[in-house]
Amino acid sequence: MTKFATIESVAAMTQDTFYYTPRSYQTIKRWENVSSEEWQNHLWQDRNTIRDVETLSEIIKLTEYQKSEIQGTIDTLRTEGKESMRITPYYAMLMQEDVFHPKMLDGEKASRRLDPIFWQSVPTPAHLLFPSAGKEESMEEGSRSYGAVYQRYPNRVAFFISENSACATFCTHCQRTKSLDSSSFIGELDIQKGLFYIAHNVNIDEVLVTGGDALRIGKKRLGYILGELSRIPHVRSIRIATRVPVVMPMGVTEELLTVIDQSVNKYNHGPEKMVYFMTHINHYQEITEDMHAAIQRIRSHGYSVRNQTVLLKHVNAYYKTLATTFRRMFWAGVEPYYLLQCHKEKGLMHFITPIQIGKIFIKHLQGWISGIYKPMFAANVEGGGGKVLLMPSGHDTVHSGLTIEDNIYDGSAKVMTWDGRVIYDYEALGRASRKEYANAVKIMDQFIGRKDCFLPCLNIFDKRGEYIETTNRGWSLIPMLSNISKAKLLEYEVQEDETPITNPALIEEKLNTLFYDSEYVPGTTTSRPFTDKSE
Repeated sequence: MTKFATIESVAAMTQDTFYYTPRSYQTIKRWENVSSEEWQNHLWQDRNTIRDVETLSEIIKLTEYQKSEIQGTIDTLRTEGKESMRITPYYAMLMQEDVFHPKMLDGEKASRRLDPIFWQSVPTPAHLLFPSAGKEESMEEGSRSYGAVYQRYPNRVAFFISENSACATFCTHCQRTKSLDSSSFIGELDIQKGLFYIAHNVNIDEVLVTGGDALRIGKKRLGYILGELSRIPHVRSIRIATRVPVVMPMGVTEELLTVIDQSVNKYNHGPEKMVYFMTHINHYQEITEDMHAAIQRIRSHGYSVRNQTVLLKHVNAYYKTLATTFRRMFWAGVEPYYLLQCHKEKGLMHFITPIQIGKIFIKHLQGWISGIYKPMFAANVEGGGGKVLLMPSGHDTVHSGLTIEDNIYDGSAKVMTWDGRVIYDYEALGRASRKEYANAVKIMDQFIGRKDCFLPCLNIFDKRGEYIETTNRGWSLIPMLSNISKAKLLEYEVQEDETPITNPALIEEKLNTLFYDSEYVPGTTTSRPFTDKSE
């Protein structure tokens, strides 16, 4: 029998499931006397960022062994000149108390999960494993830069106006993790050379203002940079990249937005420049009432907000997690724009999911969620290759009979870039030897406190550099998603065949019975007033 929810039950369900509700900060002894006004002050949040394991252990459960391993990781990264942990109190409270046994939605396989906020913000021994990124090493921005500007497309540039170490919270999966050092500095000369280049190159019609984080510099400096961009007639759009709405939403102040309002067209004499924000949400646990309020403040000033999500193992590399994140993100006023393959960088190998898995997720989101909820899946290719679209297609011109669910070889692939170059044997995954892999799993099993959770996907090579296999991507680990399972994971109301209604004409008789017994029938005492046709 078809199940129909009442209007009241649907409204309650939506209200209950839209926002993630974190623990109260006043349950933490350190903050039990902190007022709501202090907590909502971005300056207080900045002054009280979490940078040491002892403070972290007051917020989440950590054994002495886990504390020592995290501290050891931080110390090792510091010897490389990197400050690897900074977490705002707000973002820390999004972690569940037991980060190694988090509660998940039905269908999310909690036994193989770690808390997504913890995994994104706390350095663990996993960051010291797998030192070889493989054939394509890191994306060296300096090789394509002039001053603070980086370019790899003909019409747009990234303008780095703040250091990577300026972020309110350090993301452990950041592709620029190599640059998290206190010695990096972007000075006046870098900024001025960047502005000069943008003004000099008339092909540039869009500027990505980024860092670091574009909103993590002084308002005077931000206003100056945006004002100078407003002088350049061929710059038609400005993209402001920030994670502040996600990790410290109280930092999106009316004062800051007013500075942006007053600067982006300050010296512009033509049509208004298109200005929009780009943020970075990876998990529905980041979509809170405070985050939504920050997005609403941005939108109230006339700016749209788009998002780039990174596909991350243990964070969102699950069908239901992605679907829930994309839907809630859009409801909060943020348009899902890109789902990006995790960049291959030293210290990030454990985050990477095979491209095939991402394609499967995107394929099975098609039709099952609204098109505007569904982002483009892409990989950033090293060497200036830019983004390569990885979208699956339902159009088989070669009649191969293969689908992306087949256990196909993906140790490497041929990649065609936007500018017509071909990259042969592109490897999306990191490399390791059998010994390195086995040792890494042993280390992380001990750290996490259980087995069969840390299952990194890597290409295993022998001493001669010959490919042997890819770990953790056999038949049993390839998502197999039937229509029935998708309906269940997406929590749709279903019919007798366990699938949702997609053609109301097939149940017209049943719907008519329900309709004529409802408050929607015109002319009844319970019906809602209907606007007169003559009005």
